[in-house]
Amino acid sequence: MVETGSRRHDVAIVGGGPAGSALACFLRQRGHEVVLFDAARFPRDKVCGEAVSPQAWPLLETMGAAERVRRLRPHPLGGMRLTSPDGTRFHGHYPRDHRGFAARRLDLDAALLAQARALGTEVHEATRVRGLLRRAEVVEGVEAEGPDGAQRRWTARLVVGADGRDSVVATQLRLRRPHPRLRRFAVRGHWQGVESLGEHGEMHVGGGGYCGVAPLSATFANVAFVLPRHEMAPAGGNLEGFYRAALRGRWPRLWERLDPGRLVEPPRAIGPLAVEARAVAAPGALLVGDAAGFYDPFTGEGITLALRTAEIAAHAISEALAAHDATAAVSGRLEAYERARHAATCDKFRFNRLLQVAVGWPDAANLMARRLERRPDLADRLVAIAGDFVPARTALGPRFLWDLLRA
Repeated sequence: MVETGSRRHDVAIVGGGPAGSALACFLRQRGHEVVLFDAARFPRDKVCGEAVSPQAWPLLETMGAAERVRRLRPHPLGGMRLTSPDGTRFHGHYPRDHRGFAARRLDLDAALLAQARALGTEVHEATRVRGLLRRAEVVEGVEAEGPDGAQRRWTARLVVGADGRDSVVATQLRLRRPHPRLRRFAVRGHWQGVESLGEHGEMHVGGGGYCGVAPLSATFANVAFVLPRHEMAPAGGNLEGFYRAALRGRWPRLWERLDPGRLVEPPRAIGPLAVEARAVAAPGALLVGDAAGFYDPFTGEGITLALRTAEIAAHAISEALAAHDATAAVSGRLEAYERARHAATCDKFRFNRLLQVAVGWPDAANLMARRLERRPDLADRLVAIAGDFVPARTALGPRFLWDLLRA
């Protein structure tokens, strides 16, 4: 027997990660009735680079979660350091008085979900959404399985998929598809006793891919690398052995710093990373965060992007729900959300892809690193673009490319 909830909510959110929790906070601040479902119990881990850009702080302040995040004592990040295949390094700094941070997703996501709950969101953990309720092709709710195995229907004026790259909502709406070309996998581990960590995130290019280091304390770090699918074949059956061998063989300078330390838990892998959504809105539903498309952001802006798109979505949803003709209004406002999200993200996605192409060629990566090493001002500008202080479209224009080439 399938039970039906006793009341209809304004919005049902599937997924309690940063995008889902942020959206719940923004909607509750506007007075909407929100119910949120997540298949996991929190705290729960998530494979991620765990570095967050400075521009996340204003969004965290707006949703009321900044103090909760500060209580986690996240490790401050003042910029990025990139090491090219030949060992050339350059540093880029965020603008003065702006700091990003690194924090375990185990802790960060739990803090954001706690803020959503504190604002009055009805949260159901260990509850897996199995399907969507529809009438005449309009989504009207979800069917979910609770921790006791019981099935229950929940009705809502709008359903939001915030459930990540493998989104159930996007799949049910037939909006999700693998990226036609990008087939990369990520493997992440946490290391204790790492040498020479500071207040910069690190990117090590070469070895057929790239490896990021996010310092979570003075000695503890997230070390994650990204490789094409065909490079992952040796991982079958022994992921930890593959992870160690890949670090030792592909990034030996980094391995020298890791080897005296300790891998504190077995590594985890995810992939293919990149997915696309044919659209981010449908009648009665929309997608936010990674559910709306994930492009393996080289510059590590996934969490900030999730918060920003949640804020954009909250504005569109609130306007739609305030209209008298809900069906027509929701349809129009969700189309507006799609346009607004594209405008806010398209240049950054293009910048990330351009940067990945550039560092994908060892000679080009070495040349770029040598030039940026000589021009700290350009390195700072590149990192400011990555951190969203400078519009990404400036990196796509002829002036920036000319300055980079003649550095």
